[in-house]
Amino acid sequence: MENKHRESSKTEAKPFFEEWSTWRVIRLMLIIFPFLIFYIYNSLHTAKAVKTTKTLKKELKELHSERISLESEITRASKQTKIAEKLNENGLKESTTPPIKIIRESK
Repeated sequence: MENKHRESSKTEAKPFFEEWSTWRVIRLMLIIFPFLIFYIYNSLHTAKAVKTTKTLKKELKELHSERISLESEITRASKQTKIAEKLNENGLKESTTPPIKIIRESK
């Protein structure tokens, strides 16, 4: 009768946490902890990279619009009429006669 009682106690299902010793839990925590730290670091690093990307895209759009406006200003300023107006302010007049080609005779 005692054998049957011993066998039945061996085959009884123990609760899940009773099988886990303290060291087994500590080892499991030591294995999981570095992965958890890496996961947190990776998510924060990704969030920072996304924020930096958004900031740089915004700055790029601003610089692009500034470049376009500067190019249009340069184009307007380099027109012949604008140059002539600026020269008139300094007392110089635009030449109305075409340039003369000077030919030098060779010896």
